[in-house]
Amino acid sequence: MARRYLCPAGKPTIGYGHVILPGEERYHTAVLTEAQASALLQQDIDKKYGAHVASRVHRDLTQNQFDALVSFCFNIGTGSFDKSSVLALANAGATDPRVLANAFGLWNKVTNPKTKVKEISKGLTIRRAREAALYLS
Repeated sequence: MARRYLCPAGKPTIGYGHVILPGEERYHTAVLTEAQASALLQQDIDKKYGAHVASRVHRDLTQNQFDALVSFCFNIGTGSFDKSSVLALANAGATDPRVLANAFGLWNKVTNPKTKVKEISKGLTIRRAREAALYLS
């Protein structure tokens, strides 16, 4: 069962990382089953993040590269994705593992909602390493 929670950045979230947006007040008190949380994740990927990545990358990608970029975009948001060196490198066809791992790794910080200071997140560091490895596989 999935209930509303605050992500490390202090945003109200439900399921597998769906940020609750204005107009989605029903999620503030909802309790999602695993199937409902999975369906919400799939909807986010299909309708928003997958489509966004597809519209921003201007070269052919392998399925692993696309999946890594969608995961990255889902986590950092479309605006940040558009400004990222990860997208720029993907569009340039970069293949140097060190450069790509570094580009993904730059996005491993969260702003502490209490102190307003950016801090390195162990979880994001692990996630970025996995996304980079997926992109390169």
